[in-house]
Amino acid sequence: MGAAVERVAGVVSAEVNFASGTMVLEYDPATDPRERALEIVRATGHRVEPLAGVRTVESPTPTSWWTQYGHLASTIASGGLLALAWGVGLAHFPGASFVEVALYVLAIATGGWLVVRRAIVSLRARSLDMNVLMTVAVIGAALIGEWAEGALVVFLFAFGGMLESRSLERTRRSIRDLMDLSPPVVRVIEEGREIERLAADVVPGTLVRVRPGERLALDGEVVRGSSALDESPITGESLPVEKGPDDPVWAGSLNTSGVLQIRVTARAQDSTLAHIIYLVEEAQASKAPVQRLVDRFSSVYTPTVIALAACVALVPPIAGMLAGQQWGGFDEWFYRALVMLVVACPCALVISTPVSIVSAITRATRDGVLVKGGAHLETAARVKAVAFDKTGTLTRGLPEVVDVIALRGAAVSRILETAAALEGLSTHPLASAVVRAARGDEGSVTQASSVPAGEEVSGFEDIPGQGVSGVIAGTRYAVVSPGWAAAHGVLDQTAQAEVEGLESNARTVLVVVADGSAIGLIGVADEVRAESPATVEALGDLGIQHVVMITGDNDRTAAAVARYAGVREYLARLLPAEKVDAVRALKDRYGTVVMVGDGINDAPALAAADLGIAMGAAGSDTALQTADVALMSDDLTQVPRFLDLGRRTVRIIKQNIATSIVIKFAVLGLAASGHATLWMAVFADTGVSLLVILNGMRLLRDRRHKWRTSGPQVEGTS
Repeated sequence: MGAAVERVAGVVSAEVNFASGTMVLEYDPATDPRERALEIVRATGHRVEPLAGVRTVESPTPTSWWTQYGHLASTIASGGLLALAWGVGLAHFPGASFVEVALYVLAIATGGWLVVRRAIVSLRARSLDMNVLMTVAVIGAALIGEWAEGALVVFLFAFGGMLESRSLERTRRSIRDLMDLSPPVVRVIEEGREIERLAADVVPGTLVRVRPGERLALDGEVVRGSSALDESPITGESLPVEKGPDDPVWAGSLNTSGVLQIRVTARAQDSTLAHIIYLVEEAQASKAPVQRLVDRFSSVYTPTVIALAACVALVPPIAGMLAGQQWGGFDEWFYRALVMLVVACPCALVISTPVSIVSAITRATRDGVLVKGGAHLETAARVKAVAFDKTGTLTRGLPEVVDVIALRGAAVSRILETAAALEGLSTHPLASAVVRAARGDEGSVTQASSVPAGEEVSGFEDIPGQGVSGVIAGTRYAVVSPGWAAAHGVLDQTAQAEVEGLESNARTVLVVVADGSAIGLIGVADEVRAESPATVEALGDLGIQHVVMITGDNDRTAAAVARYAGVREYLARLLPAEKVDAVRALKDRYGTVVMVGDGINDAPALAAADLGIAMGAAGSDTALQTADVALMSDDLTQVPRFLDLGRRTVRIIKQNIATSIVIKFAVLGLAASGHATLWMAVFADTGVSLLVILNGMRLLRDRRHKWRTSGPQVEGTS
């Protein structure tokens, strides 16, 4: 089909993926050959509809009964005529043989019309696909009087194709299911009244109301009301999440209880759900490396077998005549060649990889994991080491001030106020923790409340990777790391001992300095995720023994966090650029490396790894774009679960390829020796295609029950 479409003037390329049921058309807009290309696709009996786009509330264009059920009806009719012909063949009445042949002809015509139609399209494109080979085989069977076998082949091929279509439809349903999650109409609040509008027409800033039992059509933030939302289509989390004022909400979520008033933050085409749909479409249309290898093999396999079939049909009978010996009649060798022609089609081999990839991507999407393409599933199967960023990955990413130690007689409140005044001008994650702590002590931290009246921070400086400083009321203050403080002689022995004690208890220490002297220490802690130890253990069960934590923190804090998380190896005191070098060093030492982070602050390290996984990507455009794999929730156990999915995907692909090749070559050998029939050849093609499809669809099964974090036992493989 792709070759036929590519022959249309103006078409640059046509990538057809039968596993996902898509065709990606690249064309010259000056000629716009889309309508002609769609006519060719429809001529093969396939329905055509846009993959995605803006939906409306109008009913879709109706399709005829024949378009929907024609293949099924003709297959059933062909089977009925075939059974009737067999019955007539067992009867004994005048003209029975004529009636029998006539019924076989009708069975061939009824079941084979679509095959012939597609064969004509392929021949016009100068392509020898399965439809052409099957048509030649059936015509050849008729020429040598094998009407019954020809009719049986047509029925089996049509029946197998119908089962394939029904099976593949399950794997193709994921995009439509995602699109159906977003209702096309929303209730907009204008001047206190509700007005229904198309979701596609709503702009950011608009207020909408969502009632219990309704799905959200747009991303936004809650303005009024509270409710529990089922976010499983986005994050994969099965339990509803409580939402209240200022909380973000996403299109596709189900409102389970209260009424919510929401301020829209993105247009329909820019929502998180729309991004997910786009990424899934791209992933399903992409080709994995193993699929390209199979395609290259198939391009050689088919013409080679056709050439062998021609040799089998011609060489033995001609050589026998020239030698004056009887090596079998022409009909016998011609029949063997017909069997080989049917086996020549690499359908099962070609479909073996994409059906597995599409099934795996669909399963991952349902679990709240976005995979950018099949190549990343292959990479996941080869992983030897996993590197975790500390903050926001192994830890919750919500640092809190837990210790404030005064030095040199300074007041604790003054230490916190001064630090908050400086950190309020910083974007570092620890800065917000200091500001929140000061707000809790003093009510509201601003320049006015944190600094003596009439004074403000001047001469503010950001010390890259070390801290901040500024002048308050003529005094130069700084909030810096212990490393910077020690290097500049700011810490005395007492202060250094306090720092070491805090760091040993997994605290990140900030040193507050006034005119070159340390006046206080602030200890910040970030709670280790409850599932971190179970995640590390699950990776070990998968055979991944090298789990490394990467952090910019000091050695003592890193060691304490690693101990709580169950990680044996860590790399500390790394600046962002040094994290990239660390990932490259891990690749040199261990092989294929996965980097897991938030996809924002550690984007360079994710890019440097063989596979970058971003956590908590829901609502984060940056994370969705930078990572190879995006975990929509903060569930760390999705990491080993995804790596296990990659391994199972590659294992099933290998099973499918091996099954296809072994059965095809076995039937080829039997055909050449005269021990195979046409129906056996159909099984070697259509039957095996169905087998590999069903095997690939095993990846659709939900295995999340095997990855709970409530206990130490975590299953990794099946």
